[in-house]
Amino acid sequence: MLVKDRMTPQPLVVVTPDTPVTEAQRLMQDHDIRHLPVVTHHDNLVGLLTRETMLQAIPWSAASLSALETQYILSKVTVGKVMIRDVMTTTEDVAVEEAARIMVDHKIGCLPVLREGALVGIITDIDLLSTTMEMLGARRPGLRLSVMVPYRVGEIARLSAAIASIGGNMTAFGTWESEAASASGVPERMGIVLRVDGVSREQLVATVEKLAEIEILDVREM
Repeated sequence: MLVKDRMTPQPLVVVTPDTPVTEAQRLMQDHDIRHLPVVTHHDNLVGLLTRETMLQAIPWSAASLSALETQYILSKVTVGKVMIRDVMTTTEDVAVEEAARIMVDHKIGCLPVLREGALVGIITDIDLLSTTMEMLGARRPGLRLSVMVPYRVGEIARLSAAIASIGGNMTAFGTWESEAASASGVPERMGIVLRVDGVSREQLVATVEKLAEIEILDVREM
């Protein structure tokens, strides 16, 4: 799955550097969004406005002013004065997990998507959370099983074969690495979370419990 499959494409809600901050604020409220790309009239990205940067537009000396007075001050401030100029971006053909890594590493909530320098979309942390939810089958009824297995070749196949042998159908799948690592730096154990239908909870637990070195962490109906 690539960024182009999950991004919100053009036409986007955008502003220009000379847009008043009050207008940008209204756009965010009207469209229930947290990020506004700042572009030129040719869709070239020049900045990004967020709710956090919007707050920076209010002078500390205005903290005690009335809402009307604050709005008046903001009406004199343009987006270009408060926008983020050094914007992290991505392209359409980047994998969604790489986009997620960039956001996590840089602690940011969105990535504008560019094509030859022009803005063609935006992907946000909510888009990626929705993707993760779908990949883990959060809206799909069935059994949710979490296990810890040895980090070695064939363990995933061993688990899936055992589930298939009793008629279980794996409909979603995810993994994570345990914090413990061997002297070589390779994890010793790996966590697996999956969705299964076609079998009962009792059947699933009984089957997995027979597999050596596999620890059941959690199993529940969802």
